[in-house]
Amino acid sequence: MEKVIVISSAGKAADALSAFLREGFNCKVTMADSARQAREILSGSRDFELVLINSPLADEAGIELAEYAAEITAASCMVLVKSENYEKISPRADRGDIILVAKPFSRQVLYQVIKAVNTALRRSYEMYEENVRLERKIDEIRLIDTAKFRLMEFRGMTEQEAHTYLEQYAMKNRKKKAAAALEIIDKINEQYM
Repeated sequence: MEKVIVISSAGKAADALSAFLREGFNCKVTMADSARQAREILSGSRDFELVLINSPLADEAGIELAEYAAEITAASCMVLVKSENYEKISPRADRGDIILVAKPFSRQVLYQVIKAVNTALRRSYEMYEENVRLERKIDEIRLIDTAKFRLMEFRGMTEQEAHTYLEQYAMKNRKKKAAAALEIIDKINEQYM
């Protein structure tokens, strides 16, 4: 976890949460002391990984801000609520995929909750990266296949001849197959279309 925003109207709590996150998770912490200020920050930079709200805020309860943050960012949203409000807010938080932590809590409990969120973020980011890598690979395969089909259609090659031609073209021009395929497609388009 690299970027976190802490929203708290209580200055001492904000400082303590910020120090806790910096020490325990080595992350960059942005601070806001109201929902209004947090909304401005969130709308300007949507790359936060965790939105941590110490409720209540001076200008609202905090759950509304968490819903807003969950809607406009990909960040995990966590609201620290008084234990007497936990049951009342819980259904609303569940609908918005917002994590609630009842106050008072121990430092260890908060660490465990944030660690779990951090682990989930890391794993989902790894899956996202793998998806991106696989999508690029699929796009390269499509591009190579398109080049082969164009060679077969417009130059009368067999599939094996088109495959060999593409490989030789890539080696001769010192390019990756996908880049070579794109050049071949462009040349065929210029010549025949």
